Amino acid sequence: MSKSKTNGWHYTLEILVVFIGITAGFILNNWREDAVEKKLENKYLSSFYRDVQNDDLKLDSIASSSQLKADKLISILKETEVVNKPLSEDLAREIVTEMMYIEWLSATNDTYEDIINSGNLNLISDYQLKEKISSYYTFLNEVKNVEQYYQKHMDNYGFPVLYKTVNLLTLKFVNEESYQNLEFTNMYLGVISLIQQNNIHYRKALEKNKELQEALRNSLKL
Repeated sequence: MSKSKTNGWHYTLEILVVFIGITAGFILNNWREDAVEKKLENKYLSSFYRDVQNDDLKLDSIASSSQLKADKLISILKETEVVNKPLSEDLAREIVTEMMYIEWLSATNDTYEDIINSGNLNLISDYQLKEKISSYYTFLNEVKNVEQYYQKHMDNYGFPVLYKTVNLLTLKFVNEESYQNLEFTNMYLGVISLIQQNNIHYRKALEKNKELQEALRNSLKL
């Protein structure tokens, strides 16, 4: 074999070795990046699972207590309507007691805020799971908005009515007319309506929570 052919094969082999080395390095680097991303994805999913488990307990608790409040207020309304008699001071006092205790949902959204702010939402490779996560936290914002309607009703209407009709420390009313008039009745009916709206959203959020928990368990193979 001539010297020129030998040099040609030598150069070809060198180029081939370099190409293989670069390709192998590229593949190895991609493998490492994929491994890092997969590890980070699992970390996020585990954190999401802990968050929704915490929310499960909170949603169940607030849905139950809010429903009890609505049931109590509605039972008082029915009690006066059925016998067609005016609201008594004792029942009016129960209404005030129920309205004064306001409880809001405190959902755990640290993981969601972190993954959104860091731009890492696309790390979640399962498209359907990603949609369930986004849908769940979007709905939690809806729950917050509905709660704010109730808060605004109390701030703009409910509390002003109560401040001029009842001593909130002793729960003594100014007079009989103060809790039997149309203003007090409309305020009370508005509260019932808004609490029922809250309850609907709490129950729906709890359903979404259960669905997301199941999807996360399947993804994490728990």
